[in-house]
Amino acid sequence: MKVLHVSHQQYKYLGARNYLLPVRVNNGFIRNNHEVYWFSDRDVARASSWLHTRSTGIGACNRKFLQACHNFMPDVIALCSADILSPETIAEARKIVPNVAVFQYYIDTLSIERNFANVSRKKNVVDMTFVTTAGDVLKRLSGGRSKVSFMPNPVDPSIDTHKCHERDDLSNDIFFAGHVGGKWQDADNLRNRAYEIIQREFPQAHCAFHSQDIHGYLYGANFVKIMTDSRIGLNFSQKHKNASPGPGGELYMYSSDRIGLYQGNGLLLFCTSEFNLSNLYGADTLVEVASEAEFIDKLNYYLEHDHERKKVAKAGYELAHREFNERLVSQYMIESTLGITFTHAYKWPTTTY
Repeated sequence: MKVLHVSHQQYKYLGARNYLLPVRVNNGFIRNNHEVYWFSDRDVARASSWLHTRSTGIGACNRKFLQACHNFMPDVIALCSADILSPETIAEARKIVPNVAVFQYYIDTLSIERNFANVSRKKNVVDMTFVTTAGDVLKRLSGGRSKVSFMPNPVDPSIDTHKCHERDDLSNDIFFAGHVGGKWQDADNLRNRAYEIIQREFPQAHCAFHSQDIHGYLYGANFVKIMTDSRIGLNFSQKHKNASPGPGGELYMYSSDRIGLYQGNGLLLFCTSEFNLSNLYGADTLVEVASEAEFIDKLNYYLEHDHERKKVAKAGYELAHREFNERLVSQYMIESTLGITFTHAYKWPTTTY
């Protein structure tokens, strides 16, 4: 099939973010033998404006997208947080290609209320919506033309090429890179407190922690180099202070795409239990903690028992590459959107709301 993939290609970062989720999905389309045209909405908008700003190029970007539909005549349009394209433009694309199937995938946390409005904006013009949160909370996103389903964060063997679970010579004991703090976040979230806890309880541990205030943000080859020289990856996601855990809550099975990077490269995953990621991947493939005390206790155990670190990280690595790879995730979204029989017994929730 011919797939018109609309997502931000990060041109302005010149390769510094080539490991992000849309790259993996695009690779999956191609490796499943689909013909793909990748339309970078934000970059087209920026390049279409004499001011070189995204906001002043929105109109031109929408017109160029419709021209791309004319030229390419896709069977499927896949939208990743395509906030430049209006719902009216998608409706116009359906007139150009009457039988086209359209889906969107949204990778931001639903624990922020405004994200519900963002992802709902196109529910009257797309056939399917996929989000990286599972459970009955997705009922809030269904309606109009769109059905809603879960999608996991994929690994990609061409990007995730390291095997930290096989190495003894890793320089870093603990790794984290991402934003911490923020007025809307839960102040008690371990993501915000992890660095202080590690510095206090494990001063001997080598902690590669990178945020806006601690050693600065990390991107590109330097990010990959430091991450893949690490034993343990803290997969502590952002969480709104009012978000609900458990099935039906805004946190259920959610993770940012760092989970694919960590698992795909053989780091031992540490996750907070309120996201229920063991329900998705299995308790033998990651470490869940529910409190500061449990975090300290389990971190101490795996720092002292490196063979156990390798064992659990290996289980996560093998599962992720076998059952959560870019080919399976990309094909699942197309099969769900087209309503055809699944070609694989997918290991994640496939309920459609």
